[in-house]
Amino acid sequence: MEILRHYIRCTYCERPMSVNAAKEELSFVLEQVCPLCGEKALRYMGQVHKNDIVRPGVKAACDERCTNAIGPKCTCDCFQKNHGLKKLVVFNKVVGKFEVVEKDLLNHNEDYLARIKRMAAAKNRIKVNVITFLNYKNRVILGLIKEKYAGAYWRLHGQDYYDYDKYQTLLKKIDKIEDLKSIQRKINSLTGLIKQIGTGLDYLEALSLKKEQEVIA
Repeated sequence: MEILRHYIRCTYCERPMSVNAAKEELSFVLEQVCPLCGEKALRYMGQVHKNDIVRPGVKAACDERCTNAIGPKCTCDCFQKNHGLKKLVVFNKVVGKFEVVEKDLLNHNEDYLARIKRMAAAKNRIKVNVITFLNYKNRVILGLIKEKYAGAYWRLHGQDYYDYDKYQTLLKKIDKIEDLKSIQRKINSLTGLIKQIGTGLDYLEALSLKKEQEVIA
């Protein structure tokens, strides 16, 4: 297996990391907990690669912008060798967890996590509420798929198929928001989706119903 350098990012603490792994190992790597915050929220950013926009002879010297880069695009002349070295983590297959190679990654880690915890919790809560609202607004079509078609959504037709397709598109939008680089932007984007799904009163009704169901459970 060819070992390549990839970038991953924790969607909880927002920090990017680089890891050397074969493509076949990536799905297993992404199932692990973040070595910096301990949350199971790793997301793939991409393989380290040269930026083709940079013209020959104008390449930047390899410096901290490369070794401490926050993403996989390499624009200097190190041929990707040094890219992300200061954000490198290694997955120990024997122990079954990540090990931080560059100890500077852990500088002020506890202070950072204390600051980020409140916003991360708020983001996750809003995300759950938005998905709850989306499911509430599409409860009729989802019930139809479950009860009449036994999950075979492709048997829908006409307006029903259009509504389900729109539902899936919004779910993908919600998932794509995790690629944003700050929790505040994620919160703003998730909140902005509420108007695309329905009215404010519908939203409150959906959350009220969810609370009732939680109490019964």
